[in-house]
Amino acid sequence: MPALAVNFKNTIADAEQTAFTSPPSGQGTRIDSFTVVNDSAVNASYEVYIDTGLGTTAPIIPFRVVVWGDIDLGIGLVNQVIPPNASVKVVSSAVDSLYFTITGVNLD
Repeated sequence: MPALAVNFKNTIADAEQTAFTSPPSGQGTRIDSFTVVNDSAVNASYEVYIDTGLGTTAPIIPFRVVVWGDIDLGIGLVNQVIPPNASVKVVSSAVDSLYFTITGVNLD
């Protein structure tokens, strides 16, 4: 499984930031795994969105808390297909606390 994002972290609290963008050609990208590691001393929450560029969308993972020193598997995003040229965006409640790793496959 190729890594699409490795240890991506938000640099601004409570703001959408792009962790991965699907290539513009092909049938999109299937997400095979999504993990969030909290490597800080505080509990932090996150949300995940798929941004197709057609306006605001509801979050795929609306609100999840990861306690310090723990891991979350982000099950709601696994097997989702990200359309071509669409992005996976994440929001974290704390800066430099949550590390996002995404693996998947580009569909031809």
